Amino acid sequence: MESKRRWKAVFYTTEAGRCPVLEAIRGLPETDRVEIGQTLRLVQQEGPAVGMPFTEQVTGEKGAVRVRVGRTRWRIFFTQLGRELVILHMFAKKTRAMPQHEIEIAERRRRDWLRREGR
Repeated sequence: MESKRRWKAVFYTTEAGRCPVLEAIRGLPETDRVEIGQTLRLVQQEGPAVGMPFTEQVTGEKGAVRVRVGRTRWRIFFTQLGRELVILHMFAKKTRAMPQHEIEIAERRRRDWLRREGR
């Protein structure tokens, strides 16, 4: 049986070398870190089209990994470039609608990533 080719997760890094999403994850309780890690691994194995309840499309260029731990609903924005998933931004979702300012943070990081990668 042929094994699936995994998707590569690449975390957005600022020009100063900071990795905001990894920094945020490292600051979480262990239960949240474990659940987020398991869900990201699943999306790497199955691809971003794995769909609900694990991923959702946010805009044409961005999707979100969905992780629920207890009462906290984490959203981790990504953009897809070939078989790379660039992890852009993470936040705890507290409303039904996706907050526009969170989408804007992810979009700024996506444009910055593309500019610095020459894409």
